Amino acid sequence: MIELFLKYLQFEKRVSAHTSLAYKNDLDQFAQFLKETFDDALIESANYGMVRSWIISLVDSEIKPTSVNRKIASLKTFYKFLMRQQIIAKTPMQKIRILKTQKRLPSFVNEAEMITMLDSKEFNDTFEDWRDRLILELFYATGIRLSELINLQENRINIPDRTIKVLGKRNKERIIPLTNALIEPIKHYSRERSAFLNEKEMVSDFFFINKKGNKLTSKAVYLLVKKYLS
Repeated sequence: MIELFLKYLQFEKRVSAHTSLAYKNDLDQFAQFLKETFDDALIESANYGMVRSWIISLVDSEIKPTSVNRKIASLKTFYKFLMRQQIIAKTPMQKIRILKTQKRLPSFVNEAEMITMLDSKEFNDTFEDWRDRLILELFYATGIRLSELINLQENRINIPDRTIKVLGKRNKERIIPLTNALIEPIKHYSRERSAFLNEKEMVSDFFFINKKGNKLTSKAVYLLVKKYLS
């Protein structure tokens, strides 16, 4: 069942190899847990109690809540797929809730919705969609503030060092580390951005721009996030 799901992700959802591997690792880990703990139980036969036992074991192993929540999101997407394929009649994830984590997202972003959206939303290969996805991922993965994001300039992004420099409160500069998973999306959006500006014969120091080449406003980002989470 896992292989069937991965093919669906690859050929229909067209997710990246990185995302597909993350799903595979999460599902393989859960399948192994079922095999060892519940007498070779199959992943498609798992119930609420089995899922809950796995989550408890992850917490007991001191895995970060954000990592546990990512695994929960993987299972939710997997079982939703099995239901659509009529392989199972009911998802074991219905009563499963994500763990509380240290708040890193802007106040208008719900973390549970963000996790689900990033896992399931299909983005197009356009300048705007690459920009939007990168904004969402930066909010989720780095805790960057809204004001820092809209004022981010291209020359403040250091790919070799995997950092970005932003101006925080009271114009104090701070350095935000980038995760490995953010590097390729940043590179890709940067290429799309350059091509867009060249085509329109425009110049901008700001990294996140609109169709007119101007930096995004706070309201524009707010509406952007709400659009994807609605």
